[in-house]
Formats: sequence, C-alpha cells, structure tokens
Amino acid sequence: MIRREQAELARNHALNARVAVNDHTATCRTCTQQSIPCELGGMLRRGALKIELEARHALAAYMPPGSHVTYHGQRKEYRGRPFIVTGLARNAPWSAYTLSAQGVPPFVATLPSLHLTSREAQKREQLAKVKHAVGLCLAVLAKYGVALEVNVGRNDRGTLLVVWSSAEYIAVENRATKDSAKKSGQYLAAALYLLQALRSHTQRREWHEVERDANSARRLAERAQVRV
Repeated sequence: MIRREQAELARNHALNARVAVNDHTATCRTCTQQSIPCELGGMLRRGALKIELEARHALAAYMPPGSHVTYHGQRKEYRGRPFIVTGLARNAPWSAYTLSAQGVPPFVATLPSLHLTSREAQKREQLAKVKHAVGLCLAVLAKYGVALEVNVGRNDRGTLLVVWSSAEYIAVENRATKDSAKKSGQYLAAALYLLQALRSHTQRREWHEVERDANSARRLAERAQVRV
C-alpha cells in the first residue's frame, strides 16, 4: 500500500492530462473532424493513457477492495457513513472508487471524498507488522540458501492472509529436517515454525499472539545476524 499523498498526486496528474487532451481536441480541427488525431493530439493522448494507468495503479494500491472508508462527499444522505471499497470506478478508475454497504446500491465516490476508518488504519498497521515479521523469517531462510515465496495481503473482504505453496514449504521443511543437527537446520526450523504461527494467528485474528510472533521473528533475525 502507498500513502494517500502519493495516490492524490497520481490522480491529479491524470486529471490534468485528461484536461490537456480535451482542451486540445476542442480547438484542433484535425482532432475534431478526423478519426486520427494530429501529431500533438496523438502525443497528448498517449501521455494521458500512460499517466491514467499509473494513477489507476496508485489508487488501487492505496484503497484495495475490502478497504473500510467513510464518505464525505456531495451526497448528503451518505455523509459520515461507513462503506467498503469494492474496486475502482469503471468509467474513471484513475480518479474514483465504487463503494457498497448493506442496504445501499453501489455508487461512485472520488478519492478526496473518502477517508480511512480507524478500523481500516488498525488493519493496515496489523498488515505491516505481519509483512515485516514474515520478511524477517524469509531473510533467515535466504541466509541458508533456501527460497520460499510467501504472499501477505488481503482478500476482497479485507481479511488478512498469509499464503505460500505447500510444495515449496515441504521442500524447505525437508531441508530443515535433513540439517537438524546443524545450526542452519535449527534456524530453518525456527523460521518455519514462526511462519506457521504467523499464518495461524493472523487467520484467527489473534493480534496479541501476532505481536509475540513478531518479537520472536525479530530476535531470531538478530541471532541469525540478518536484517530486512
């Protein structure tokens, strides 16, 4: 996820690029009357498409599906109410989101009209903590020449998930068992144990246990002399 300031900056660039295209098209006879734009018009359009794509990625990173927000836009009946982001707005994915709530038809809201709820802010802190702890465990594995791809993220309902390939995990586990008498095997086993604990406690939303896991991962990384 990125900061709000980054998403706002990307959105503003996209809006300005779209305005530049529209202003040129309105005054250019070639762009107005022919299907193929003039050289300048084509350059502006290509630039706008690139900037809009960047803004789309920025908005998606800032408020992915499942994000909890409050609405503070022009629709008075919805002001101050909580909603869930279901995705980017279909007609303006570089500028707005689609929101939903129980009993309310989905509607579009711009980025400036939305603010993260305190619950959302807390979930993002939890996600960052889990990501960092997982990163420490993976750094320990990497020190001993073992690679395991672990994805830490959220589903469309906003639930935090820690996921990896079972086949890859078993391969690392076998390596830890094979080297169990060595220091490397003991570090590998400890990192795998913490990954399992982080996944289990995150799934069950036992955040006090996640806090303990994160502290254990930090101590393990210190003993293994790795940094993230």
